[in-house]
Amino acid sequence: MRLLSCSSAVLLALSALVAGCGGGNAGTSLPSNQLSASTMMVNGAGPGAMPSCPAPANPLQSVNAVQGAGKLSPLAGQQVSVRGVVTGDFQAASQLNGFFIQQPVPDQDGKTSEGIFVYAPASATPVKAGQYVQVSGTVEEFKSGSTDPERATQISQLSRVDLCGSGPVIKARKLALPVASLDELEALEGMLVEVTAPLTVTDTYTLGRYGELRLSANGRLYQQNNHPVLTDRAAIADLNARSQILLDDGAAISNPTPIPYLSASDNSGTRRVGDTVTNVRGVLTWGFDAWRIEPTQAPTFTPANPRTAAPAAVGGSLRAGSLNVLNYFTTLNQRGANSSAELKRQRDKLVSTIVALDADVLGLMEIENTATVSLADLVAAVNAKTGASTYALVNSGTPGTDAIKVAMIYKPARVSLIGQPQVPADPDFGVDGGLRPPVAQRFAAIDNNGSFWFVVNHLKSKGSCPSSASSVDRDDGQGCWNVSRVRQASALNKWVGQLVANSGEADVLMVGDFNAYLHEDPIKTIEAAGFEDLLKRLPASDRYTYVFNGESGALDHGLASSKLSAQVTGVTVWHINADEPIALDYNTEFKTDDRYAVTPYRSSDHDPVLVGLNLTADAAIIEPVLSATLPTVGQAGIATTVNDINAVLSKGATSGTLSINHGDGSATQVLALNATTASFTYASAGTFALRLQLDDSNGKRVAIDGQVVVSAALAPSTGSDVFFSEYVEGSGNNKAIELFNPTAAAVDLTLYRIKLFSNGAGSASQTLPLTGSLAAGATLVVHHGAFANPAAIAGTKIASSSIANFNGDDALTLEKNGSVIDAIGQVGFDPGSEWVAGTASTLNRTLRRKSGITGGSIPPNAPAFWDIALEWDAFASDTFDGLGRR
Repeated sequence: MRLLSCSSAVLLALSALVAGCGGGNAGTSLPSNQLSASTMMVNGAGPGAMPSCPAPANPLQSVNAVQGAGKLSPLAGQQVSVRGVVTGDFQAASQLNGFFIQQPVPDQDGKTSEGIFVYAPASATPVKAGQYVQVSGTVEEFKSGSTDPERATQISQLSRVDLCGSGPVIKARKLALPVASLDELEALEGMLVEVTAPLTVTDTYTLGRYGELRLSANGRLYQQNNHPVLTDRAAIADLNARSQILLDDGAAISNPTPIPYLSASDNSGTRRVGDTVTNVRGVLTWGFDAWRIEPTQAPTFTPANPRTAAPAAVGGSLRAGSLNVLNYFTTLNQRGANSSAELKRQRDKLVSTIVALDADVLGLMEIENTATVSLADLVAAVNAKTGASTYALVNSGTPGTDAIKVAMIYKPARVSLIGQPQVPADPDFGVDGGLRPPVAQRFAAIDNNGSFWFVVNHLKSKGSCPSSASSVDRDDGQGCWNVSRVRQASALNKWVGQLVANSGEADVLMVGDFNAYLHEDPIKTIEAAGFEDLLKRLPASDRYTYVFNGESGALDHGLASSKLSAQVTGVTVWHINADEPIALDYNTEFKTDDRYAVTPYRSSDHDPVLVGLNLTADAAIIEPVLSATLPTVGQAGIATTVNDINAVLSKGATSGTLSINHGDGSATQVLALNATTASFTYASAGTFALRLQLDDSNGKRVAIDGQVVVSAALAPSTGSDVFFSEYVEGSGNNKAIELFNPTAAAVDLTLYRIKLFSNGAGSASQTLPLTGSLAAGATLVVHHGAFANPAAIAGTKIASSSIANFNGDDALTLEKNGSVIDAIGQVGFDPGSEWVAGTASTLNRTLRRKSGITGGSIPPNAPAFWDIALEWDAFASDTFDGLGRR
């Protein structure tokens, strides 16, 4: 900055901007660079069009001087006065709490901006677009993001806003994407801009949460390892960064209502990646780690990528597909739904998707790893829509150690099972102490016996980066854990090769979420083993199943063995999820404007893949089939149960023997061939090898092996006495606790009381002294006063909204004469949201004491694990038919 003479013609032109040479302000600081006469014109009008302003409250500066030529203002922290025309009015508290002004006469320095944001949350002087104003306040560099050091220059802590009159029309600066360098945008910060060419929506993730859309030049952006044309990864990443801009909604609030930019005002409205937009005009600013345009006029959208009601035809006589179900958990408050209402919303959307996919064989990823509970729940819902027994599940048990697993369902009218589901034991499938193995099943087409192996996969994700050098993000676009995914891909090749060698069946279709884009190392590893990535048959622009950070790519694949490739009639990706706003999903959080609809759209975050097959006819191969859910834990003296038994003899067999060896030296237990469950009581503690085996008259044998860890019998704490026999922690106020008197005589209930310990507390928050007596063999149910259906409760019942107001992380005790004789939960310990073991949980479940339990017991003190499943059977939320009926 330097002082200029008042005789300069330049100063005459700028006098309205910085009040030089007049109004008693001669000698005010001005930009040091000289301006030509042509730059002094404002849209062709002379400087006389500028209204006069009062004397400034602070040293008067040009906006150029405040912005400076770098990323940070040279005047940061100083009190200044600036003048300019209001280009964007966002003063409301529901907007940005301020407005943008722009200096009408630019300087000749291409590195300095003529615009700036004025933060005015409590200004008593409202402004309007087009007004010429003088603002007095403090220069501030405001940081709103978390990852980028970039800051936005603004005027804040206002002392005065002067309305000087109507200003000249500010012409928007033309903005063409991609920019040559992101640094170009710094010189336009706070200025009115207009994008010169149509843009494409390339990301909708934050639309419902923050009212933002990411727009890009030259179509959607593709992930650098999935680009349809370019191969230089670094060049793609750089071009993508320079080709995008955020279209904001002029507001800083969360969960805007209504959600902006949707195609309709009702629940059919959407805004999809691939839609195009024109008339993008507004003020360019920096905020929350991104350059963004705060619009001053409504943009125009064209639905260039409309929804489709069904996937494209793939031909063939069979359809095989894959679908990521986005953490389908019937156990609430885990990775999936947090309430029964959310679970229903999630289930209904997935059902609509599965019905429309109409696959004969469907692989599923991210389903709760609880044997068949969650899978059976989803299948039942699909069959309720399509007809009884339309789909059946493949029971692979609880493979691996992860909370989620892969699974598969199929249409028995279209395909039959050949043999058992296969799960590898190779430790190379494990990563970072976790194991999420693939599952394989051999199928045969009903019409011609054509058979194939169907292998469902879910490789290690790209996130949760480790510190080990082999698995960190190497900045090649492949994310973290790439070495681990390559190892898993190699193990997959080896294992599938063994399946082929042992069965003689070389037709193999692998599907799933490989967490690897089309041109990444894991996919290349599988392709090198002779598999074809079928997505490469699609048009290059259609090869995506996922959108992350505004970049599209395929994480989900269909990979066919060389022998099967010729039998593939088509492949499609049904783009129902990746292109849709997350605001349309099943969750209820952050949904002030809830646009949920029972449609396939945004039923998950990954798009499903569908493959058409015309299988070559084969001779009928019908091996014996055996599936079941084996117990993994038990307690001496209490029956353990094998569930979900399904035994089918091989073709032509006339008889067979179904048996269980319990591994404790007892005689083998022989079952009826149509048995679906079997129970056995171990006499003592130990670890026992369990085998369920089917032998038939054709000499065929199939077996399922498992291991059960049996703990020692728990002695009742005070002998035979009243104990908790049922526990209901359901939706809303559906909460109840049942007590049972197992003795041969009535008991005096005045000796007993129930205590509630909330959120890990060591002292009781509520105490309920009991009254009266309880007959031998009778029950007493204590339920919440707002229980939905008290009439469903049998026997004696009392209402107590204090005691029966527990949640899954609250402990309950039963005391007699001041001593604890029974408990649910561990007093003084907060488990988070629930105590859980398998399907048994204290959250959103009904629990019933196993039939062999005749007295109370006290769980071990934390941090020791309380295995709730040893004494309690679990039932679905809001199951009331056992209350009062012990």
